[in-house]
Amino acid sequence: EVAVASELLDQLANGDRGFENVELGVIGKKKKVPRRVIHFASGETMEEYSTDEEEDEQEKKDLLPPVDPTTLTWGPYLWFHMLRVATSTLSVCDFLGEKIASVLGISTPKYQYAIDEYYRMKKEEEEEEQENKLSEEAERQHQEQQNKAQAEAPVQTDQPESTTCTSFVNLNFENEGDSHSVVENKQDVVTVPT
Repeated sequence: EVAVASELLDQLANGDRGFENVELGVIGKKKKVPRRVIHFASGETMEEYSTDEEEDEQEKKDLLPPVDPTTLTWGPYLWFHMLRVATSTLSVCDFLGEKIASVLGISTPKYQYAIDEYYRMKKEEEEEEQENKLSEEAERQHQEQQNKAQAEAPVQTDQPESTTCTSFVNLNFENEGDSHSVVENKQDVVTVPT
């Protein structure tokens, strides 16, 4: 150590600054090794790499080395099984808690009904607006067709004479012995001046 330190001091004294020009590589990063290599009949190859999630799972597995409980002494043996039971129980409780919360509706947003109502009203307004646009367009087209038909139809200046027809029925009944009735129909045609 003293020799290394004295060597560095000599380099500093001589003005050699080679130690400052150190290339920094990425420390801690492993070179990615392909998970599998696929060889095609044409001679091409394709390398398939694992995803980051798969690497993270692999690292987690590497953190906890496999333990053989038969080789443990009593203290670590009990601790191993207690830890195993606790993590299993916690996983089961977590799973059941999620299922019960979803069944009871606890996991749904508190004001979801208001959000749903807002989107429903917004959709109805858009549909009504679209319907109004379509009806206005149809009404405009109908008006254009009527205007076109009126422009093409000849204008009628002389009007026919209006006549009214009135009709009425007179019934006369006789109470004493006569069993026949007299029916009179009259129609009057009257011309109405215009």
